[in-house]
Amino acid sequence: MGLKILHLSDIHFKNYKDLQYLDLDKDIQREIEIDLGFLRPTYGQIDIILIGGDIAFSGTEEEFDIADAWINLICTITGCKLENVLTVPGNHDVDRSKINAAVKSIQSLFKGLRGRGDIDRNIADYMADAESASILLSPLQNYRTFAQKYGSVPETSNNLYWEKDFILDRRILRIRGVNSALISNKHDDEHTSKLVLGSHQSKIVRNAGVITFVVCHHPPQWLYDGDEVRRDFNARAKVHLFGHKHSFGSDRVNDTLVLSAGAMQPARNETEWEPRYNLIDVSIDEENAPKQLCIKLYKRKWDKTDQCFIAEFSKGGIIYEEHNLPLSDHELLKNNVVEDKIKEKVNEEKVNEEEVNEEEVNESESKDFIMTQEVIDPRSPDPKRKLAFMFLGLPYHVKLNIAVKLSLIDDSDRNLEEIRKAQKYFERATERDLLGKLWDEVVQVLNSPLPNPFKK
Repeated sequence: MGLKILHLSDIHFKNYKDLQYLDLDKDIQREIEIDLGFLRPTYGQIDIILIGGDIAFSGTEEEFDIADAWINLICTITGCKLENVLTVPGNHDVDRSKINAAVKSIQSLFKGLRGRGDIDRNIADYMADAESASILLSPLQNYRTFAQKYGSVPETSNNLYWEKDFILDRRILRIRGVNSALISNKHDDEHTSKLVLGSHQSKIVRNAGVITFVVCHHPPQWLYDGDEVRRDFNARAKVHLFGHKHSFGSDRVNDTLVLSAGAMQPARNETEWEPRYNLIDVSIDEENAPKQLCIKLYKRKWDKTDQCFIAEFSKGGIIYEEHNLPLSDHELLKNNVVEDKIKEKVNEEKVNEEEVNEEEVNESESKDFIMTQEVIDPRSPDPKRKLAFMFLGLPYHVKLNIAVKLSLIDDSDRNLEEIRKAQKYFERATERDLLGKLWDEVVQVLNSPLPNPFKK
């Protein structure tokens, strides 16, 4: 099963409050909605939406509320499940009003570092201490609250990056989202005041049958450790998706593809103002040797004359740009986790089990395959992830009331930030087999008629 991805970046939602008529970008948003609706019958349902940062303009809570409403609409138009939206932060997602003296001191320290070793040591020191990590991440608090329901806040043991695993033609497509805005402030500059990523985010451990995409807002030239980041990504990630630069670019680097998304809503004072977004088809060519990762890139750009989105054609008048990336033997190995998931789906659909080639499955098993989490089939119902989206998207005081009612609170939560507490509540509901009761509480709050999938 191939995957269809909608790739957006640099949306820059602003809150105009009662002055909505001043929002010139409303037209662009509406035209993307129309364009995606027009493409749906021929292109099909979107499986994953990747947003490469700068969702907001000033990182305020109100701007992220506006983004939520628009993302909900885009999911309705494209057929993508809300829980399959993934985001990373950009510099505009930082709330600079929260950069106090303590944050400034830490940022100044990091912006003075040059060696990768020094960067890694300091990141490790600050992330290992809960209070220090909380201070460093505080300007991204509104973003993290917004991103949590989309599964785009790292797990409780990781403050830096997230990973999601999707079924891709009997292998795994692992998408890693990294945080390049960790020390972002008003002084950011490509030459004089760069940012950092660190080895903890750029080093990718290889697993059998896993093909990796990485999503990062800032391209390597904006990072003090950019050379190391570029080398790490080139070695282990098949596709690199960047934002920040408001112009589109696609570059083949050996067996990898580097994409600069372009901006959905670039600043109108830019010389080459050109709103754009991309659709990406991903599949594995099993028929020809060598087996390859097939990327079809459908580029949509703004037509200034007709003021709508149109296709940017490739050479020969082809509607997409095609890239075939050779896969290593390690990436091509099949694994038990995906095979079991596929067999479950086959059984659910009551397909004759003889159609499943058991001999091929067993022959290709991988013994070193390591799963960090459940594998996602974006086209199948996933009640647990849907419930996580609904629960984590509630205001914190509502989540707290539900947690109290279901006895999900523990003394060990006392010093955790609200985002981490909510994660713990959901984890305990899972461990204690309370997802059915949690579902009932959440749909009651939302006044939703959704039937409870956890009750037989």
